[in-house]
Amino acid sequence: MAARSRTPLVGPLLVLAGCYTYRPLPAAVPAAGLRVQATLTDAGSDSLAGRLGRDVGAVAGDVERADSAELTLAVREVENQRGERSDWSGETVVIPLRFVRALEQRRLSPGGTGLLGGAVAAGLVAITQVFGGGGVLEGGGGTGGSGAR
Repeated sequence: MAARSRTPLVGPLLVLAGCYTYRPLPAAVPAAGLRVQATLTDAGSDSLAGRLGRDVGAVAGDVERADSAELTLAVREVENQRGERSDWSGETVVIPLRFVRALEQRRLSPGGTGLLGGAVAAGLVAITQVFGGGGVLEGGGGTGGSGAR
């Protein structure tokens, strides 16, 4: 019975822990609220060093405002030229679009999330088997067995 009561929690957990990728934007100017990643030009990295830190190559965050000249982000993460990432807590940064080499939108990756889901499901089955989860996985259907060994 315990294994059944935990099953409804798996779906929401997978969505929260899903795999995301960044893909090109369908529009030139992103809508407010979208999660995007802006890859900076060398000039952009130099110009924004005082706000973002030295050698920043990419900035990820939620679009607060955007037009044809600049992008205002609530920054969640920056990545330097060496690939090291730093978490931010939503500080607002204005990025002139002339400093942006590429702008991509964060999207759920069905393939990656499916692989993650399969791994989680296999892990739950293994844990249940190791710790004697009883009933459902032992072929008793959750009824009639005491679960004792």
